[in-house]
Amino acid sequence: MKSTASRGIKQVLVYMGAAILLAILAYVSYTFYHYRQMTHEWYQPLAETPADATNVQGMEHVLINQPAPVDELPLGPQKTLKPFTLLLIGIDSRDGEKARSDTMILCTVHPADQRVYLLSIPRDSFMELPGRGYDKVNHAMAFGGPGMVKTALQNFLNVKIDRYMTIDFDGFRKIVDELGGVEINVKKRMKYTDPTDDTYIDLKPGLQTLNGKQALDYARYRKSDLGKEDSDYERIVRQQEIIKALAGKGDSVQSFLKAFKLMDILGKHVKTDLTQQEISSLLKTYYDPQKNHIETDTLLGSDERIWRNGIRGWYYLVPKEERKRVQKQLEKELSS
Repeated sequence: MKSTASRGIKQVLVYMGAAILLAILAYVSYTFYHYRQMTHEWYQPLAETPADATNVQGMEHVLINQPAPVDELPLGPQKTLKPFTLLLIGIDSRDGEKARSDTMILCTVHPADQRVYLLSIPRDSFMELPGRGYDKVNHAMAFGGPGMVKTALQNFLNVKIDRYMTIDFDGFRKIVDELGGVEINVKKRMKYTDPTDDTYIDLKPGLQTLNGKQALDYARYRKSDLGKEDSDYERIVRQQEIIKALAGKGDSVQSFLKAFKLMDILGKHVKTDLTQQEISSLLKTYYDPQKNHIETDTLLGSDERIWRNGIRGWYYLVPKEERKRVQKQLEKELSS
């Protein structure tokens, strides 16, 4: 009798184990399906912007709708990707208007050391845009899409940019909300209203958890209804703060449980020419935020008023010495 009961218990345990194993396999398969779907939706290689382009009207359609083949990034001896550069662009896209690059960060990714160097590019930086002459770099997005932004920065900093990634504001807000917000110590009262721009920023000082809209407001705030306005440099510091806060949430149980929803959001709001294999390699390398090292930097210059096309406007001028400093730092990050 005892033997029969024992066998019954063993059978139940075996069935339970089999059921758990099947559930795990189903979860992994389902996750992989969503992962493949996400990478398929966001994969969008760019054609290079012609260096001698003289008429770029409509070029954004060439860049977006006629993707060129992309070579795989090389692997290192430990089967991780070798160091490479990635251009990250935060896009302000509104109905009826061309997308604008509100945030530009040039990243050097060093998988073997689990290191990332983030160089923020002030959006008013004055440089030559292919086929458009000298202008603010954030205008390149409207003129020729991410391809023109990439080419302009390559020429300006004399560095090859291997990959790009864009995320729009709506996607950023949804990701922050899905992760339960980000904890930020807001340094001061921030209030700015512009009904024509659908901008309503109202943040109070103190340590708090910001939702998606508040996090975006914190990262974008520059103009003020209360007095002194912030510089683009202060704005960039806050953007870097938000990025680090989000990066620290990657190993949370919450992000794991919400993987499907996060992948759905990323698939709809992110565009990149990173391949599925490259993304898989990066996920395996950077899965533990505790071991990752993120260093932030900013392209330094000064705001000055200069004449262009008969109008005296404000531009961000970067001296040659600063460009050389950044070039050396990028080379160091890619080679060390």
